[in-house]
Amino acid sequence: MARNTLVLFSILSCFGTVWSTPGAAERWQVTKIKTDEPVQEIRQTGPDAAAVRMGDNWYRVKRCGATFCLSATVKPPRTRAPKDALPDGLVAEAAGLDIRRAWYAQPTTRYDHGILGDRIEAGSLEVADSGRRRSRIVLPRSSVFEDLKPRVADLNGDGRAEVVTIKSYLDRGGSLAVYGLKGSALRRLAQTPPIGRANRWLNVAGIADFDGNGGREIAIVVTPHIGGTLEFWSYTGARLRRIAAAAGFSNHAIGSRNLGLSAVADIDGDGRADLAVPDDSRRRLKLVGLRNGRVSILATIDLPDRVSHDIAVIADTSGAVFLAGLDNGQVVAVHRR
Repeated sequence: MARNTLVLFSILSCFGTVWSTPGAAERWQVTKIKTDEPVQEIRQTGPDAAAVRMGDNWYRVKRCGATFCLSATVKPPRTRAPKDALPDGLVAEAAGLDIRRAWYAQPTTRYDHGILGDRIEAGSLEVADSGRRRSRIVLPRSSVFEDLKPRVADLNGDGRAEVVTIKSYLDRGGSLAVYGLKGSALRRLAQTPPIGRANRWLNVAGIADFDGNGGREIAIVVTPHIGGTLEFWSYTGARLRRIAAAAGFSNHAIGSRNLGLSAVADIDGDGRADLAVPDDSRRRLKLVGLRNGRVSILATIDLPDRVSHDIAVIADTSGAVFLAGLDNGQVVAVHRR
């Protein structure tokens, strides 16, 4: 017993205190949504709206009495990427900020990793402002953007946009890098240290005001395929600072282009954003909050199979409902009882 206590103390010392809410999982349930075909895609279409693709058809999920069901809908629109963009990359859009669009370009095969399904990564980041003026930053041959879609957000509340990216070094692995406009030029504003080894990657899990202080923190999972660590980073004073971490998470499957295996919502109704993200087996969904600089596990919910598609959140009278596509082709709704 003493040895187990020592091991637990060592884990907590490395990752900070992790608080768990006893009995919280009992207040949540998993409902299988009846489908005629395996799920192909789940796409967030608005703050509380999502669409699900089965074969060539799209559906929305709606409440049907005590359960959930599908209703036919139109294919959600998606902004077309410029001709020079990453072939399977997506365009990020923002309203009311100096950067309105961001995407990856200059495809390259110089990084032999292939964690996203092929060897093609991006050699540059491009943005467009409200006047459609474009700016670009090109990486040296020692690094790539190992990502599919940048994220545009005002992290520190100054009214200007930051672009959050995943930058990987050929010999030192992944890092979190933040860019922004200085005048008309795109510049790197801050970056975390790379993981330290080639072929080691991280994935962004969410960007929101997790601590209730008014800014937006960045949640990432470092090495999601080999004992992933959930980390929260703040961007203040033109630097990134890690404020909390906890082991045992994953938000990506090797070779998959689904990078959104997590979702942000106010889970406990306290006005602060929380995070839904799978554990490192992807067979359990963890509902996580950031409380007083510590990771707080609000609930851990068992799932019928591994999460394999993007997680979306929809609104319901019971609160946030998380939609997850599983390896067995099912779609499930995770919701309060």
